[in-house]
Amino acid sequence: MHSRLVRDRARTPVLAAAGLALLAAGYLLGAASAPGPAVQAAPSGELYVYLANVTQVPFWIDQKRALEAAGKYLGVRTEFTGPTTADAQAEAAALDQIIARRPAGIMVFPPDSKTLIPGINRAVDSGIPVITMIGDVPDSKRFTHIGIDNYKAGEEGARVLAATIGGRGKVVVGTFQAAGVLDRMRGYKDYLAKHYPGIQVVGVVDDHADPAYAPQAYAAAISAHPDLAGIGGTDGDSGAGAARAVIEAKKKGAIKIVAMDRNEDMLNYIQDGTITAAIAQKSYMETWLAVNLLYWLHHNIGPAQMLPDWKAAKIDPLPLDVDTGIMVITRDNVRQFRHATK
Repeated sequence: MHSRLVRDRARTPVLAAAGLALLAAGYLLGAASAPGPAVQAAPSGELYVYLANVTQVPFWIDQKRALEAAGKYLGVRTEFTGPTTADAQAEAAALDQIIARRPAGIMVFPPDSKTLIPGINRAVDSGIPVITMIGDVPDSKRFTHIGIDNYKAGEEGARVLAATIGGRGKVVVGTFQAAGVLDRMRGYKDYLAKHYPGIQVVGVVDDHADPAYAPQAYAAAISAHPDLAGIGGTDGDSGAGAARAVIEAKKKGAIKIVAMDRNEDMLNYIQDGTITAAIAQKSYMETWLAVNLLYWLHHNIGPAQMLPDWKAAKIDPLPLDVDTGIMVITRDNVRQFRHATK
């Protein structure tokens, strides 16, 4: 497509993820000519790419698993790639390289809401649909955004943390510079300011989403505030990093932690009580759904059949946003969130 899709901003922007999942299941089961796990008998040459950043951290295990499973199910190739650090320019360069390979669709976890706009627009203008994951780039030509409401996720983390520390005390919020993650930090701070005047946010810790750096970042916050009551995390590496710092400071139990995501190295600390809870997104489902939506567009099936030619009509047949909701991980259910080892 060489012209920008016309988006109807007046319509309801969020389609329930459960409804889309049921639609996907219904289509795929109906499309299979015989019972079995795949729509196609053998992998085709078409490729679907997930571009992320800080790719060395364990957070991405669910996305990788879902990509592999969806690829086998649909009979297509999938690939997960991106810079190992939160390097916006490196991710922009990687996007250009992906576009040159002409994949059937691209999923993007953006470093911010601006840097990837030119690349996303180039992809869409050249006929490659793009879906933003977790964080959004709303001013681009992306087809849809799939993920949690990051601001509300921050509010939920703040609610759990406030209840855990009894509604009073000093807390810090851990984060890093990435689209969506900063929205969670704002949700934390706004919720506590509005509902808990007895809680003081004394600092924001940039843990760089780096497992090696995060413990020392939280250790510095603990040292600066000896009476710290709680730590709220907004990224996958804030939990384990905060837990290690709290244990090293011999303040397990005294400093309460509410983490983010489902990182396997963090789940141990929920199980032993160092971390009270974690607010997790449905990463596997988000990725599975994204691959299927891109597949539908590429093959002109499912929602793409709403018009004889949605490209000629210059409309986006997908929902503008899919809010996938959150999961709360506690000591009571943490065993269900373990990742099976191969």
